Amino acid sequence: MNKHILVIALTLMLATFVWAEDWLTIYNDDLSLVRSNFELELKQGKQDYNYTDITSRIEAPSVIVLSRDGSVRVTEQNYEFDLAGKAQILNKYIDKKVDLFTKDNSHLTGILKFYDGASFGLIEEGTNRLILADNDQVQLIQLAELPPNFYTRPTLHWNLLANKAGKHQLQLMYLTGGLGWDVTYNSIWDGHILALNSWVTITNNSGKAFNNVHLKLIAGDVNRVRKDYYDMAGRGYEVMLKTAEQAAPTFEEKAFHDFHMYTLDQPVTFADKQTKQMELYPQQNVNATQIYEYNTFASSVLSIIKFKNTEENGIGKPLPKGTIKVYKKDVDNNLEFIGEDSINHTSKNEEVRIKTGTAFDLVGKTIIKDQKTISQKVSQRTIQVTLRNNSAENKTINLIHYLGPNAKIISVENAPQPSVDEYNKATFEINIAPNQEIILSFLERTEY
Repeated sequence: MNKHILVIALTLMLATFVWAEDWLTIYNDDLSLVRSNFELELKQGKQDYNYTDITSRIEAPSVIVLSRDGSVRVTEQNYEFDLAGKAQILNKYIDKKVDLFTKDNSHLTGILKFYDGASFGLIEEGTNRLILADNDQVQLIQLAELPPNFYTRPTLHWNLLANKAGKHQLQLMYLTGGLGWDVTYNSIWDGHILALNSWVTITNNSGKAFNNVHLKLIAGDVNRVRKDYYDMAGRGYEVMLKTAEQAAPTFEEKAFHDFHMYTLDQPVTFADKQTKQMELYPQQNVNATQIYEYNTFASSVLSIIKFKNTEENGIGKPLPKGTIKVYKKDVDNNLEFIGEDSINHTSKNEEVRIKTGTAFDLVGKTIIKDQKTISQKVSQRTIQVTLRNNSAENKTINLIHYLGPNAKIISVENAPQPSVDEYNKATFEINIAPNQEIILSFLERTEY
């Protein structure tokens, strides 16, 4: 075979393969992009077609229909969906014949003029008399047939224009709600290392099943115009070829625009009303630190595990927002749950803080010992903090005090000088021995 002919043949085969693939991209905030490929047998010229393989949460103005060879275009589209119910059906029977059977065995026949949910209004057949029937008294409603313009499923009604008869390959793209994803990080804490496993939970409440679809997840907050319009003009779509594998599915992470994208390396199937879980990253053993924090005037001391998201600490990966659950092994080797916290989208090199709860044996109390006005532009107050360690181990508590924009700490008693960051957060590092109480104070001055 001629080399050039072989190349052309292979290109056409690959193009056919790519076109046959379906893609699903799920964003945060109840948003997804569906790309579905299908084939229609059409006649030449104008014709109508009802397409029903869509979600019940489709955003109709976002729909794009692409013809592979440009031979088909949509000249008009209507989104149709009537929830199957008595009111919806009866509203389509206005000015048509209905038969009502009441609980006292009466039979009423007439032209339905209105139905408001509480009563029926009929013009009696053969007369001009208006009959009102209470909805609660009607036992049976008999209709001739389901109205032809009644849609029990979400439907895109298209007016198509085909320039030739035959089979046509089309791709449908649209935005939809009803699908979502979040991440749960399950971790085991040994006091120094946080063994971190990450799982993606995907929920499908879109009203449609997806079979052997290629999946992408987008982590980040995509800006949206809060109305039912989405300008998809000029938006391309990425095609990726994957060889069939029998290995466990894994996500490939990469930066994408201002977000992070996670692409599954194998097709996946989602039934409607299904929740599916898949591993996002393999286990990461992260170097972390246990700290305790007491904020002035708070009622308790917080127990916190923190780490910096770096490769040196054993991770250095972008972490989508989610929930981190923390377990710890007891002396009997059983894992016990010790707390959980939520994190926002966290890029590498940023700090992660996991508040696991409050420390039972650590106590903090704050009072204002003295407060006075020195002049019209200067005031000051003495803040006294009592910290107690009722445990059998040495503890270090970070005492946190947030200064006002014009405030500063003038002096400190029975404690080291605090560090003050760019947000005016003053941090005192207090070491407390077992069963020890420390009373410290500092003078805060504000200049207006």
